[in-house]
Amino acid sequence: MSIAANCSASSPFDWVPPGGGVRWTRVGELGWHALSLPCYLGNRVLAELGEASGAVIEEDVPARLVWLIEPKAPAVQHLGDHEEITVAGDDGSYLFVPGMARARLVWWRIPPNPNRLLTDAGRLVEAIAVLRPGVRP
Repeated sequence: MSIAANCSASSPFDWVPPGGGVRWTRVGELGWHALSLPCYLGNRVLAELGEASGAVIEEDVPARLVWLIEPKAPAVQHLGDHEEITVAGDDGSYLFVPGMARARLVWWRIPPNPNRLLTDAGRLVEAIAVLRPGVRP
């Protein structure tokens, strides 16, 4: 599936709201955590990851890309204090989960599918480190 995939297809995941709806959900509730970056950096990280990226949510306000990652991934534990990176997990954080149709300010940049949901956290951190040498994998 290409990075600019069409989001109008139906989803095999019951946690994705129908159509253009949005679900406000506690991060961790659905079996994954999240790592987000501002779009100016996230777009470059997404290009670096290529087909290795899992599903990605794009938010317009603030302009961020959000990757779904395994819960409590060791590769991201040291990133909590980084100014450009937000790691959310079992900390009471919430996230908008968009429907498959783009009808709001939040949509699937890369829609989830059974073969492409979570991004390997280690590969994600490596892609960030290529662009931000101060970030160690």
